[in-house]
Amino acid sequence: MGKISVIIPTHNRAELLPRAVRSVQNQTRAVDEIIIVSDGSTDNTEETVNALAEQDERIHLIAYHPGRNGNYARNRGIEAATGEFIAFLDDDDEWLPRKTELQMELFEKDPEVGLVYSSQNCIYLDTGITYQTQPMWRGDLSKRIFIRGEMGTPSQVMVRKKVLDNTGPFDLDLEALQDYDLWIRCCLVTKVDFVPEPCINYYNSTNTDQVSSKTDKYIKSRLYIREKYRDEIAKFGKEFEQKVDIIVRNRIAERCMRNGQNREARRYAVKAWRIRPSKVSFILVVASFFPYSFIVKVRSAIKSRNLYWHIKDMWS
Repeated sequence: MGKISVIIPTHNRAELLPRAVRSVQNQTRAVDEIIIVSDGSTDNTEETVNALAEQDERIHLIAYHPGRNGNYARNRGIEAATGEFIAFLDDDDEWLPRKTELQMELFEKDPEVGLVYSSQNCIYLDTGITYQTQPMWRGDLSKRIFIRGEMGTPSQVMVRKKVLDNTGPFDLDLEALQDYDLWIRCCLVTKVDFVPEPCINYYNSTNTDQVSSKTDKYIKSRLYIREKYRDEIAKFGKEFEQKVDIIVRNRIAERCMRNGQNREARRYAVKAWRIRPSKVSFILVVASFFPYSFIVKVRSAIKSRNLYWHIKDMWS
């Protein structure tokens, strides 16, 4: 049985943090250490963690000032971790009780698997909409990872420490998509598997009251990743490169819509269409005339009719 280290980055979420910690403590397969990294918190986060640690000796606090960002915090946790397996949990999410049990079963079944992700319940608190994501791909994802960000959020992932020793940690030069960038590097060096049932509750919002700089960071990061892995992508041929370029622009369009910047969304969807016409680009252009909350409702309705993954597969 391998030792499991859990890394929880946090910043000024003292009121939510205990829920995340309890979800780790309630695992049917116990973890060995819980590393909470306070990234420049100015509320009572440190007092909250110390109180939790008095009741559970597995809890360790790393705190520093000023704050850097969540991925710097995750890297500090990785450096401190002593487990053979590393799992992440965002402070506003929660694991379901069998997460570690189900993921470890897959690691133990196949020693060549270095990363296991899971389905999740995506919960929109402001609308009451909930739907379940469904993983689809396992094995060698060294090609597919460039067209599908299958791993999802850090909270869904458990990875062997030796894989991270090989790939390096989260790239701090990126201002967004650091998790996707790390999953790419993992997929280039190891096999991947997934748990089909939800293992986390991921809390989200359709609120579009976000500053434009967040969208700018996302766009910059998408284009940075495309350039960072230019050589790896080129190995699969010109047609594949074109496919990746279309998907990059469509992903940017979707993020722009999520952040309430629909005109910019149309611009990137049109850019994708000009590379090569596709159903997805057309759908994004049409969708950009509606608020993102409406798109989420449509997506949820489609999922409830078991059609979502048929449509989503068009992205690939």
